[in-house]
Amino acid sequence: MDLTLKMLQMPPILLLALLVIASSLIGSICTYFFKKYIKIKILGSHNEVTGYVFGSVAGLYGLLLAFVIFLVWDQFNGAQQTADMEGSVAKGLYRNIVYYPDSESVKIKTIYMAYVKNVVDTEYPLIAQGKTSPETIRHFDEVFKAIEHLNPSADYKSRRVEEMFRNLNSLSTYRSLRLLDAGSDIPLIIWIPLLLGGFITMMLAMILNIENRRLHVFINGLLGAFIGMILFLIILIDHPFTGSMNIQPKGYLQILSMDQRPDNL
Repeated sequence: MDLTLKMLQMPPILLLALLVIASSLIGSICTYFFKKYIKIKILGSHNEVTGYVFGSVAGLYGLLLAFVIFLVWDQFNGAQQTADMEGSVAKGLYRNIVYYPDSESVKIKTIYMAYVKNVVDTEYPLIAQGKTSPETIRHFDEVFKAIEHLNPSADYKSRRVEEMFRNLNSLSTYRSLRLLDAGSDIPLIIWIPLLLGGFITMMLAMILNIENRRLHVFINGLLGAFIGMILFLIILIDHPFTGSMNIQPKGYLQILSMDQRPDNL
């Protein structure tokens, strides 16, 4: 959701504090007014049944939260692996270009490094905001055109060009997968059961007959705070390229470092 993407623009500690405090206040305030203004005469046997239902619902809700956390964590790891593979292929292509035995390699390297710098300086910051970079796409197309215009005269040069195209096609594949990963998040249809399940769990906790009102308010406040912490974890890893745990273009950064120290290739 766009809302979670905007929330990740905040410092993580601030976001955690806001979610925990807001959830805790909702649980505490709702419980206070429920106990004060809604009078329900609950017998001991009724309270036992309510407690049993509350325990069952809370357990099922915990399983739902665990399922969603594992889901988004698996997506996060998949996006990390894709970005790592993209960086690895990009480094291989860089070496292919640098060691190509022709003066044309200097021109191709200039075009390729313009693409690499654009990925680091422009594309990654934009996808962190949920946007795309048409400029980076243009630079990538120019790399294709530059390599396509090579006209090797010797067989060993032809094999080098073929290797470049294999790496370039692999780079294109991993790049497309990365952009797809950047645009994926938990759909609204899953957020609705998550939030509705938390509301039902809190309602059942309010109905429980605890004689000490302050204790009841305190317990439900802690329950709300715990739900807020779990939602924070889900939001934090829902967008793998945004927030404090965002995926960095490590492979491309290594290429920039390699380009500054060509003797250490």
